[in-house]
Amino acid sequence: MNWRQWPVTAAFCVVAIGMFLVIEVFGQQQLIPWLTFQPVDIVGRQLVFYEMGQQYWRLVSPIFLHFGWLHIIFNCLWLWEFGRRTEGVLGELNQLGLIVVIAVVSNGVQFASGGPSIFGGLSGVVYGLLGFAWVAPLLQPAWAIQPPPALMVFMVGWLVAGYLGVLEGLGMGAIANAAHLGGLLAGAALGGLFGAMSRRT
Repeated sequence: MNWRQWPVTAAFCVVAIGMFLVIEVFGQQQLIPWLTFQPVDIVGRQLVFYEMGQQYWRLVSPIFLHFGWLHIIFNCLWLWEFGRRTEGVLGELNQLGLIVVIAVVSNGVQFASGGPSIFGGLSGVVYGLLGFAWVAPLLQPAWAIQPPPALMVFMVGWLVAGYLGVLEGLGMGAIANAAHLGGLLAGAALGGLFGAMSRRT
């Protein structure tokens, strides 16, 4: 497996894993407020959220915040699975732009849906890349990146299970369902756009 073939996808995995290790393994929890969608502080026993202001990195930074080993491991595995597909046809620069746009949309949708809260993870981006890999080949058949039907069914089923509360009922904690859906729709829309543009050229 040559990581140099998909440098952008690999870089996002490395940064996410690195941040997780720094925060969870080396105990640097004071970094968490720098990654949240809004600045946050603990006053008494309550979380207090502040306006984002001009801290625009927060539109993206929650994707690097993970809450446990399973969270980071599975998110990076799925990112690697779908990111290689999209980066292989888009190239490095377009892949970077794709991930950033999906991150902004998925984080924004989650905030708009759930209000001030601490959420994070790469799963919104994962669903966005899934949506792209699903739709783009429909318009550009030369891009043979569509995931197998069984994998599509599993991922969509997981999304539905999250909305139905099944995952929380199994003890998986709060799920950022809106980020998943927002990412999926953003990726699908971008897949349609890029696929159509590629076919015309």
